[in-house]
Amino acid sequence: MTTRKVKSKIEEDMPKETSAKKSKSSTSNANDEMPRTINMLFGADIFRGMEPSQLGLFFENTQVENYPVGTTLFTPDESSERLFILRRGRVAIYRLTKNGRRLVTRQILPGSVFGVMGLVGQTMQGSFAEATEDSEICTITRDDVLALLKKRPDIALRTLEIVGNRLRLLEERFIEAVYSPIRVRLAHFLLSSADPSSGLLTNFTHEEIGDNIGAVRQSVTETLGIMQKQGLIVISPRQIQIIDRYGLEKIIQASQT
Repeated sequence: MTTRKVKSKIEEDMPKETSAKKSKSSTSNANDEMPRTINMLFGADIFRGMEPSQLGLFFENTQVENYPVGTTLFTPDESSERLFILRRGRVAIYRLTKNGRRLVTRQILPGSVFGVMGLVGQTMQGSFAEATEDSEICTITRDDVLALLKKRPDIALRTLEIVGNRLRLLEERFIEAVYSPIRVRLAHFLLSSADPSSGLLTNFTHEEIGDNIGAVRQSVTETLGIMQKQGLIVISPRQIQIIDRYGLEKIIQASQT
């Protein structure tokens, strides 16, 4: 697979490559976007405790770029030289199984940070990142982040904590995919992915849900149908409404006894 590198502002003046992975809209003007970008950085867990004025000093060259749906942001062989913060849209972090199926290990939502592994000199641990919706992403160079870590050891420690937590969650994700019945995996996905206040899950196809729980589309459709008949959910085109949250929680609890 061809490795796709994130383009810089300078590269926009160069001839465009024909590869589909290189397709991307122009980089936003950094000066115009700076206040909005700093606000996004200020809300990220990794930079907790820093004032917007401090962030501005370190990240004055932060780029904000638009990525069409389907764009690959990084591949397993890359040691990423950037930190990504999603401002708008959605990104999936996934791996490929031995038979070529996608297994989504993390869904990136607006305000989330990803690409942290590359900052500590690691490859992307077998993972791909793909924009599953048209997305707007802040990219911060590795040099800028390392300069900050040298001056703020508290953020360096927080980065190590994030890496450790991500590795732990990844291990749990694989254990769940291998040993838990599809009904349990699906209940867990619905509860963790739906809007907590409305109970509504939107913009996921049955195939995409299958990618997230390690199941084929047909099995997902059949299991969702059973859950709907049991009054746990209501299925509509591109959305699922949780009706009985307690009932879904009981499915998960029963598997742990």
